[in-house]
Amino acid sequence: MESKYDDDEEEVKSGDYGDSKGGDEDSEDEEAAVEREFKALLNTPLKGELAVSKDPMAQRIAEGFTINWMNMRDAENGEMMWESGEWGEKMWRKELKARIPADILSCRAVSREINFSSIEKMESFKLEQRIFFQGVCIEEWFFDFGFVIPGSTNSWQQIIEAAEESEMMTAEALSGNITIETSFYDGDYFIAKSLVRVFYV
Repeated sequence: MESKYDDDEEEVKSGDYGDSKGGDEDSEDEEAAVEREFKALLNTPLKGELAVSKDPMAQRIAEGFTINWMNMRDAENGEMMWESGEWGEKMWRKELKARIPADILSCRAVSREINFSSIEKMESFKLEQRIFFQGVCIEEWFFDFGFVIPGSTNSWQQIIEAAEESEMMTAEALSGNITIETSFYDGDYFIAKSLVRVFYV
């Protein structure tokens, strides 16, 4: 099946997960800086972010982690709706684009299968996903896989239920305005974040 994944990624600035910097500003200057930052955030639409932990072990996990392929099917009849190509280390550095058939929005539930390989061991692999529409987080999903054997390739299937039909937006309204931020964890230990922009075709 032809992949609906695009490799024309957009460079995105990664989040900084290092130590916070100290400063010698007095309290009034600090308050003014915090106020300016808050106002800037209010005026900046959120779309999720890319990031890799600065911890050396987390970086090794990220470097050795590959999504070999991912697909989505209609959970009711098993019909293949979309399939990706390989997502390697570049998914931590660039916003990816996925072109998905608009028909998927009519599915009451979608079965998603992820085939991934990991060089490093993970005790309790899990994902946290946030769905952003025009700067607003509209959904959060949480998935737990569990123990990952070092040097293994694994398949992981999840069922994602659709919103009520009355709450669904059109493919035209959603296309290009949806980003999916996925945070990868080993237990509570942050590894990295990826970002995918979705287009419905």
